[in-house]
Amino acid sequence: MHLTEYQNCSDEQLFELVKLGNATAFQHLYDRLYYILLSQALRKVKSKEDAQDLTQDLFMNIWTKRDQINIEGQVINFLFASLRNSVINFYIKTKKQDEREELFQYFKGQFEETTDRTIHKNELEQIIQQEIDALPLKMKQIYLLSRNQELSHKEIADLLAISELTVKKQVANALKILKKKINYVLFTFI
Repeated sequence: MHLTEYQNCSDEQLFELVKLGNATAFQHLYDRLYYILLSQALRKVKSKEDAQDLTQDLFMNIWTKRDQINIEGQVINFLFASLRNSVINFYIKTKKQDEREELFQYFKGQFEETTDRTIHKNELEQIIQQEIDALPLKMKQIYLLSRNQELSHKEIADLLAISELTVKKQVANALKILKKKINYVLFTFI
């Protein structure tokens, strides 16, 4: 195939060639869509380097997993959805603070820093982590974005393509669940 023929191919046609291992088709798809996806990533993460890494990783995954990927519909829609998931995972993995910090601060006043209390503090941190991990997946995801990444309800709603009210309710429900369970545990410590 000549270079001009690649340029005339749709994204979907290029991806079919990519699935067959055609590196030139991959390069054309990359050149065509990289900056579109990068601009989307830049709107979601604050660092240009992080946005570039997310976009590069997306294309690297496309190439390495090309024979496993089946796209229903438009390639660009698949790539936008994949990028959104990468951004969500990025926020969860790159915590600005420990996910237990807010809950620990809530209970901190009830502890004295003695050796015995330090042991209880460590146990409480483990319990808080276990309770966060036990939250329903979507609720946990929203809670971590809100508390660890300090994203506003609006930013989370935009990132996850849900309403701000849903975000607000999920955060409130997560805090209610966690405080209830942890208050019970604190009662047993005292």
